[in-house]
Amino acid sequence: MENTSKFQEAIIYIAKQCAEDERFGATKLNKILYFSDFRAYRSLGKPITGAEYQHLNEGPAPRGLLDIRESLIMDGFVESQERKYFNRTQHYITAIREPDLSMFHQDELDIIDEVIDYLWDLNGSEVSELSHREMGWKVTEEYDTIPLRTAWISAQPLTPKQISKGKEVAERHELMG
Repeated sequence: MENTSKFQEAIIYIAKQCAEDERFGATKLNKILYFSDFRAYRSLGKPITGAEYQHLNEGPAPRGLLDIRESLIMDGFVESQERKYFNRTQHYITAIREPDLSMFHQDELDIIDEVIDYLWDLNGSEVSELSHREMGWKVTEEYDTIPLRTAWISAQPLTPKQISKGKEVAERHELMG
C-alpha cells in the first residue's frame, strides 16, 4: 500500500462519520472503503487510499485491513467494540480522535460521504450482496486482487442511447482506419 497513513485516516474518518449508524460494522467498513476507492478511480483517476482489494466470499476487502485496524487500536486512535445486531455479533470500531483531513482533497471526502450516504440504510449483509454485483468481484476468484480497471466495467445492461452512441463511435473508427 503506497500511503498507509492516508488509509488509516480514511478508516478513522469513516468510523467518525458512521458513529450513529447502528448497522456500521466490519463488513460495512470494508465496503465503504471499496466503493469509495473504486468510485474515486472512475471520477478522479486514482483511488483515495491506495489499498489493494481482494476477492473474499463476503465481497471485496482491502488487503492488510486487519493489521492496520489493529495498529489503530494499539495506538489508541480507534476502539474495537462488539454489539448484538439481530442474532449476530457485530464488530465495529469507534474513532477516539479526529481524522487528519489534511491528507485528503475535498473531492475525496465528498466521495466517501456520498458512499456512506448511499449505504447508510443497509446492513452488512446487504452491502456485501451489493458488492457481489460489482464486475471486479464477479470476474475474480477468492483471494485474487481485484484490478482497479474493473471499476469501468458495468454489470448494468446498456441503454438504447448508449448502444446508439457506441455504434456511432465504431462507425467513425471504421471510416478512419
